[in-house]
Amino acid sequence: KYILPFFLFMILYLIGKTLRAQIINREVEYQLEKKDQAIIYAFWHGRMLYFPYLYRFSRKATILTSPSEDGEIVARTAKIFDFSNIRGSSYKKSGFALLKLIRTIKEGKSVALVGDGSRGPCYKIQKGILNLAYLTGAPILPVTYGAKNNIQLNSWDRFIVPLPFTRIKVMYANPVYVDKKGGKNCLQDKLEELETKLSKITQAVDTWD
Repeated sequence: KYILPFFLFMILYLIGKTLRAQIINREVEYQLEKKDQAIIYAFWHGRMLYFPYLYRFSRKATILTSPSEDGEIVARTAKIFDFSNIRGSSYKKSGFALLKLIRTIKEGKSVALVGDGSRGPCYKIQKGILNLAYLTGAPILPVTYGAKNNIQLNSWDRFIVPLPFTRIKVMYANPVYVDKKGGKNCLQDKLEELETKLSKITQAVDTWD
């Protein structure tokens, strides 16, 4: 578990170097940053591979990683990319992880969370990310990517591995705000709004000329 993270870092970094990236609607992210506001980045589990390279060494966000052995490898790999980690999930150490995430956002630091969780279902938003936005007031920024030439794994999350030297599109949607004034009754509506936005940009990045 000590050698593998460095090996994964090298693979992700070298593949990332070869990709020809088109980034769409990133001005939405810049506008939020100008407000000096912490952001909750939301992405699909199967569309996470490119983001460590895209945000390499920027210290822009703290990520949530599973307390499992696989999560340990992910956490160590992310640390090489200079990401801070919080260990936990909706299944293990969920309360501890939520408190740490709230504290991180209250300190003005952004966090990155998997929208469909660590177990799915695929492309179905889990309510934890909405609860975090409700408790903190931080905007949720949907982001995804698609690769023209890729390998799609036969896994629950339909994990996408971009092939070297291919074209890649990264797209941001407009943020989702969860207003406390609406009460918890509005969370389901906001969940559907986030899922719709993330699904639409995923469909858009998977469309190639």
